[in-house]
Amino acid sequence: MDKIGNVWVKRGNTNVGLIEFDGKRYLVDTGSSEKFAKALLEEIGSVDFVLNTHAHADHIQGNHLFASVGARIYTDDLEKVFIEKPFMESFYLYGANPPHILRESFFRAKDSVVQSFQSEKWPSEIEFVQLGGHSPGMTGVKFGNALFCGDAYFGQDIIQKYTYPYLVDVNGFLDSIDKIPKLDVEFYIPSHGEPTIDPSKDIMATKNALMDFIQMTFDVLKTQKGVEEVCFEIADLKKLHLNSGTFYLFRSFESAILSYLEEKAEIVNVSYGKWQKK
Repeated sequence: MDKIGNVWVKRGNTNVGLIEFDGKRYLVDTGSSEKFAKALLEEIGSVDFVLNTHAHADHIQGNHLFASVGARIYTDDLEKVFIEKPFMESFYLYGANPPHILRESFFRAKDSVVQSFQSEKWPSEIEFVQLGGHSPGMTGVKFGNALFCGDAYFGQDIIQKYTYPYLVDVNGFLDSIDKIPKLDVEFYIPSHGEPTIDPSKDIMATKNALMDFIQMTFDVLKTQKGVEEVCFEIADLKKLHLNSGTFYLFRSFESAILSYLEEKAEIVNVSYGKWQKK
């Protein structure tokens, strides 16, 4: 693990943090695969608390392993049910009993017993920062001069690779990403990207990518289209390589953009799920 400020960071597909304070050890997320989590457990040994920034499978794959050696797991109230019942992530992506592709580990971790952050009295040195938008109750973890940002923004390389910043609430995401530079910290540690003392370029890349998709979504609605028609047209224009699983992530992302544009009174749901510019 790398020492960054007064915390430790284990780099991976999803960065994981370790806070050591007053004789206790706090692990921020548990990794994107069971293989990563096993290696992490061998490297650092047991921890007292796991602090999940949110419930997405790539952040909680090691929960059950750390729980098996005595760690207690916590997350925000709004994320709790999705960690306790990982089936729910696949369910909301699909909107019904999910197909086989959404039952794989990429979308579904093993279940674990979770308590809410709100149920525990924490040391004042550990602060939880509401950063919803990417998921309903995503929470940053601040300790001293470092902030674990979760997926409130993404590194420039990540945006370049995946093209769009997944989220479920555009307004919430924009509020959270604007909040980050105003926090009194020296080190910013995103879950996907490089830790830095200046996240401005990563934040700008994330916002620019989102605004590009918002504008493109508005532009393709010169004629009536359903959400899946919007997805296919934009995926073609952006040359997105979707598969039978990642399509549902992209549909969720585009659905959030459609809701955002409706809230701004720029588009209207004309009939039977069809959207069009006002």
